[in-house]
Amino acid sequence: MELIPLAEEHTECVLRWRADPEVARWLCSPAPPSREEHLAWLKTLGEKRIEFVILALPERVPVGTIGLSQIDRCHRNAEYGILIGESAYRGRGIALAASGRILDFAFGRLALHRVFLRVMAHNEAALRLYDRIGFVREGVMREQVIIGGVPRDIVVMGILESEWARQP
Repeated sequence: MELIPLAEEHTECVLRWRADPEVARWLCSPAPPSREEHLAWLKTLGEKRIEFVILALPERVPVGTIGLSQIDRCHRNAEYGILIGESAYRGRGIALAASGRILDFAFGRLALHRVFLRVMAHNEAALRLYDRIGFVREGVMREQVIIGGVPRDIVVMGILESEWARQP
């Protein structure tokens, strides 16, 4: 697994992944972005948001994205997000490996103190992954989003620099 910076050349993959019903059902977006919306969003990457494409090795096939957003250098925290878009690559440990890399980057190069995430409470596979990584459940935002007319709870999880440092 390798991480490379997300670039315009990855647009078609990202659009395809976000339009996949198996991926879209876990996103809080009302609809997949258009090409124009995605390209405009790409321009927001920089000081407050870093996004990478996850490549499966040895083929170097793009399989998803991982990143940090809302990077706050004053309070030393950021929000983590990951998407494995290629169904054939789910369940292979790629998300776990990519998460380790992004957290090493967050707590090392960016010198963050805390990384947090938000996940739908009924996304059991994601919750198992985040528990395994070392994220701690901090709370629930009750009926925070409405997806398909159904209110859904969002679980907030976080991991501190000291907790990550103790990971095996």
